[in-house]
Amino acid sequence: MRRGLRFGFLRAESEGSLEEGPRASVSFGDSRVQMTRVSWRMLVVEVANGRSLVWGAEAVQALRERLGVGGRTVGALPRGPRQNSRLGLPLLLMPEEARLLAEIGAVTLVSAPRPDPRQHSLALASFKRQQEQGFQEQSALVAEARETRRQEFLEKIAEGQAVKKQKLEPDSGTGESQEASGNQAAGENEASASQASGEHEEAGSSSPQPGPSDGVAPLPRSALLIQLATARPRPIKARPLDWRVQSKDWPHAGRPAHELRYSIYRDLWERGFFLSAAGKFGGDFLVYPGDPLRFHAHYIAQCWAPGDPIPLQDLVSAGRLGTSVRKTLLLCSPQPDGKVVYTSLQWASLQ
Repeated sequence: MRRGLRFGFLRAESEGSLEEGPRASVSFGDSRVQMTRVSWRMLVVEVANGRSLVWGAEAVQALRERLGVGGRTVGALPRGPRQNSRLGLPLLLMPEEARLLAEIGAVTLVSAPRPDPRQHSLALASFKRQQEQGFQEQSALVAEARETRRQEFLEKIAEGQAVKKQKLEPDSGTGESQEASGNQAAGENEASASQASGEHEEAGSSSPQPGPSDGVAPLPRSALLIQLATARPRPIKARPLDWRVQSKDWPHAGRPAHELRYSIYRDLWERGFFLSAAGKFGGDFLVYPGDPLRFHAHYIAQCWAPGDPIPLQDLVSAGRLGTSVRKTLLLCSPQPDGKVVYTSLQWASLQ
């Protein structure tokens, strides 16, 4: 049941529940959590200094398509490191996203390994060894491609010489003039045949031959490709991280602000919404009815504790902010019984 309140230029609607998102292809709520615990292959999220990172492309796709968790890419693209309009792996998860995935058993939180200066020389030697192996493999492929192309050229040369030889041969005839000129034509044919064979030998000697003694310079290293890894190797032994206990890597445990945001995040997530950070819009979360790649955000969610007073000036500024960006401001407040009360604010003149 909705109760409409008017504050002159603002209209507030207090809602006991929100309409669920339109994504029918993914089951949300308790049924999805149960499915996750049964059939989900455990993924690993590395946590360092409160930042949760996902390094695998397949894991990022699975989280987005199956669990409705999008996160935010923060890594530079290998081919475009000097721009930030498009970013790549790793994927940065909000603390609420990482905790939710850990609670439902979809991922395992581990402490990210700290770099050991003593292992730098070994890592550098391994990188150079892999790079040299890649150069050798590419050089072998280039030599094989050259040999294949050389054989194709030799076949074309042989075909051209055969056609030329047929044109030079005299046509068979019965006239006496043809018999008289037979010897002369035969001499010319022998001369042309010897010339053609000489050209064939010259072409064969000038064509590149495989091997180190063919006289063909190998490709420079600058012309070879450098392979870039698409996933970050994870150490075999990783220390699990308990999100219930506050630590250096997970400082969010027990903080009232985190508990407030998480209770609201999980409630909206269970209703089928996608959520992302809303720091640029003056809120806590941006609420999408579906995948952010297909939909614009409909709500700007602000989290308020039940007993916190909201100044009227902040209420008006928040309502104007939501209207200026064509979104509805959503005031979210959890209740002692575990339910969340939502109040939406919009300019009354726009209705």
